[in-house]
Amino acid sequence: MNPVLAEIVRTRRSLNRDGTAAIDVHSNISVDEGELLARLIRQRKPKASLEVGLAFGISALFICEALKESTSDPRHIVIDPAQNAPAFWSGVGLANLQRAGFGEFVEFIEKPSQIALPELISQGRKIDFAFVDGEHTFDHALVDFFFIDQLLSVGGVVVLDDASYPSIRRVARFIATNRSYKVVGHVGSDESEKSRRYRKPSAEEIETDKRLGVEGECIAFEKLACDERQYNHFVDF
Repeated sequence: MNPVLAEIVRTRRSLNRDGTAAIDVHSNISVDEGELLARLIRQRKPKASLEVGLAFGISALFICEALKESTSDPRHIVIDPAQNAPAFWSGVGLANLQRAGFGEFVEFIEKPSQIALPELISQGRKIDFAFVDGEHTFDHALVDFFFIDQLLSVGGVVVLDDASYPSIRRVARFIATNRSYKVVGHVGSDESEKSRRYRKPSAEEIETDKRLGVEGECIAFEKLACDERQYNHFVDF
């Protein structure tokens, strides 16, 4: 594990942007989730990856370390309009990526994802891996997936974080029922403290999630085909 990441994981604290003080880390992915991201990247060796939401940079550190090990020309796009905002992250995530030695292949976009992602599409960009951990409302997360799908190569992987949120679980169900994707990994338990806090599913919903494979806190989907649905296609989810 990269020394910067290892220290953050060990202490649950991170240096601030200037490196003059340590601050508590919160709102970050777990080690299990980070290891899922890294494992998928090492297995699939994506040429380019993308991440919505940076915060302290924990997920990006896992992703970039695996990218650097897996490809000779890694590229990672990070989208976060609040990264440099004093009321939010104050540039800590970007500073951690620089300290870890990954800054040279990270492309940072300081715009809302609903603006940044269409711009990447218009530029003809393509990615092979994406991690979605931005706004957690249903519409924001679905819009992120919609645009990422147009960037993602067939055989690529998109990972949804915080699937214990009812909004994100709904997006996962949509992907599993209406799009040509399959679940290729998940971590976290639907019985975890976080899941119990955010989800109060019915017995029918629990059974549906098991049938679809959309369980856990972090869910990975592989893209099987381009979108060829009829104009009026819809499967209830």
